[in-house]
Amino acid sequence: MNFFQDIKIKLAQKIITGKQKRNPRKKEFHNLESAKSIGIIFDTLDEKNHKIAKNFSEDLNKKGFQVSTAGWVNANEIPDFGIAQKIIFYTNKDVKWNGAPNIPELMEFMNKNFDLLFILTNSNHLAIQYIVNLSKASCKVGSFSKKCEYLDLMIEQTKDKSIENLIQESINYLSLIQKN
Repeated sequence: MNFFQDIKIKLAQKIITGKQKRNPRKKEFHNLESAKSIGIIFDTLDEKNHKIAKNFSEDLNKKGFQVSTAGWVNANEIPDFGIAQKIIFYTNKDVKWNGAPNIPELMEFMNKNFDLLFILTNSNHLAIQYIVNLSKASCKVGSFSKKCEYLDLMIEQTKDKSIENLIQESINYLSLIQKN
């Protein structure tokens, strides 16, 4: 990364941290029995992620959950697979320089009070981190990494770091944990 990119990232992180302090979210643990609304955010850096996230979303929907899904595309245009779907796809043009959403659908997604938010990416791109960090979700679930302080349930993926494995491990742990 170049010097200006580093400054941009540090400034954006300060903005995110400041907003988190001014508007703290209400944390509450949820498992699959207590959750009613679920959010899913993923990236399309690997082409197969779209299909996996879409299938996961549809499966949860069939089980009676209210599901909203957002997929980040690291480009200026949405590819053909993003047209006419129930997934909110957003591109670099749909976010500001610091990752803040420009489009109403994405702002609504970020401000929704999900019981569970599945973060199906390890990307540190500002377009994802802004939304994930400032999401109002009660319980955030994702892969363990060095920068995962925003997660409430961290899944350590030692061998298989695919999102299929992350989904499976998350479901396993959420099914095992009892909420009183």
